[in-house]
Amino acid sequence: MKPSRYNRLFQASDGTWLAFNSWSTALAEIEPAQKPFVEGLLAAPNSTPCDTAEKRDIREALLRAHFLIEDDEDELATAKADLERDRHRVDHLFLTIAPTLDCNFRCDYCFEEHLKVHMSKRVQDALLAWCDAKSKPCEGLVVTWYGGEPLLPTAYPVVERLSAGFQALCERRGMRYDATLVTNGFFLDREKMTRLKELGVARVQVTLDGPPDEHDKRRHLIGGRGTFWRIVENLKACVDLAEFQLRINVDARNALRALEVLEILKEHGLQRVRPYLAQVTHDGAACGNIQELCYSSDGFAKLEVELYREAAKRNLGLSRYPFRLAGAFCTADRANGWVVAPNGLLFKCWHEVTMNPEKSVGSLLDGQQDWQRSNENKWLAWDPLAKSGCRSCDVMPLCHGGCPLEAMRHPERDRGACEHYKFHLEPLLEIRHRHPGPDATTGPARDVACK
Repeated sequence: MKPSRYNRLFQASDGTWLAFNSWSTALAEIEPAQKPFVEGLLAAPNSTPCDTAEKRDIREALLRAHFLIEDDEDELATAKADLERDRHRVDHLFLTIAPTLDCNFRCDYCFEEHLKVHMSKRVQDALLAWCDAKSKPCEGLVVTWYGGEPLLPTAYPVVERLSAGFQALCERRGMRYDATLVTNGFFLDREKMTRLKELGVARVQVTLDGPPDEHDKRRHLIGGRGTFWRIVENLKACVDLAEFQLRINVDARNALRALEVLEILKEHGLQRVRPYLAQVTHDGAACGNIQELCYSSDGFAKLEVELYREAAKRNLGLSRYPFRLAGAFCTADRANGWVVAPNGLLFKCWHEVTMNPEKSVGSLLDGQQDWQRSNENKWLAWDPLAKSGCRSCDVMPLCHGGCPLEAMRHPERDRGACEHYKFHLEPLLEIRHRHPGPDATTGPARDVACK
């Protein structure tokens, strides 16, 4: 028997001792009288006497929660195997599809260029044929509708047509079909959501960046008109038809008011909508220079803790609890994950869907060229556990090296792109301990687009 390499024992601000394991995500309160024994057991389990029934019970509980493991268990090797197994799985095909790159909003932090291009029927037919060939060994097809804005009047017919094609393919093959929609919410009325539900959309992500005056300054229509109340009314009309996730993009302008949107949702009976906070980054912003308004990763982590703490006090349903990644960080990290641009180019990451062929890894119309295979190889070769900083990190099971795109931009670092857990794990766990109960969210689903 030996201690897990992913244990953390720390004292909360109120003096309580807590133990956390990043592999199992178990959180335990250590009674003061038992602290010396638990410390000894976690340091030297084979030489720490368990001479009472209570001590033996504690040891068994620590074993069940992965604080203690068998001598022949190699957690790093298991993490590596789990990661590679998931990244190279062929039982599912993962697609993020942008039927257009155009949008009716003009958000100043958006990384896209709002190109007025839409997926032609030729590309749609090529995509259906490609999926037919690509999914032959698959048990499921997982689609995320993205953009641009996929519910634009010029884009929505593409969503309908392709969805019907995917459903027919899955029915013919006996495959499971699973779809998520990422939308600004402006066009999402009940009639459309009812149809989308018929087309297999079970989850929807929308964004509200604070109360109306703040949101409308940041996420407005092309002409400048606000969008907050239109989105809220659409949520009220549709919330029973799908699982809704609410993204709140945060920077220095709206940080102090981010929680106000949750108060408004509560007033309007929208507690079923699952909120999460997202860091605004300036890298790639197409609409303006916002660098001075953005938080660093550690600065945003500190802000998150304060917002989670305040949300817990006000019972606003915003929380975050660490969860272990069993495999890939996101769709871009998977060999069988693809992003489809309106012109038929294939990419690995939705941040690169700008119609720029230089970043593509293939084409629905022209196949894969040698230079595109080279681009794909860079993604497939990414290995966070080749980084010494990731191998030695006690929160590695929670992030597997973080965003691969960001990590590969800095090959000189000894670590990947650290998730916020690296900077705020202990205060985050303390909030959970003080305010137990079901989570409003465990953080954004990593296969839902960042927007």
